[in-house]
Amino acid sequence: MPQPLDYGPRLSDEEYERRIVELQAGLPPSPSEDQDREVRRQQLELLIEYRLGRDFPALRRRALWEVQERIEKGRLRIGFKYLLRRFLPKAIAQASHSLTAYAVDEYATVLSEPELRCFLDLREGEPPALPVDLDQMRK
Repeated sequence: MPQPLDYGPRLSDEEYERRIVELQAGLPPSPSEDQDREVRRQQLELLIEYRLGRDFPALRRRALWEVQERIEKGRLRIGFKYLLRRFLPKAIAQASHSLTAYAVDEYATVLSEPELRCFLDLREGEPPALPVDLDQMRK
């Protein structure tokens, strides 16, 4: 049986959701790039406190933020590809799954396996994956 993570208390579901909503509500209708980036950073901080614990080390938090920034660049590339290939849903699904695998690999550079499962909210043995709508892909 894996050891429980010991990074202090975690945010409750209600507290996490309330604070995420507050962050989003505080954004102007057209946030600047800096405002958007800061909200994404704060969302990551909340996710860390919700999934791993409030006492998760600061150096590793910064490392996760660097990972998040790299993943964001990959996500933007996927969005650009979508605009170019919007009539090829299988290609978009494949690119999205590649981004998922990339994200997991990147997070694994900072997190141990038990931490990664907690962070990604995975059960023991459950692989990380995006939900797939096979009917939509067939169209």
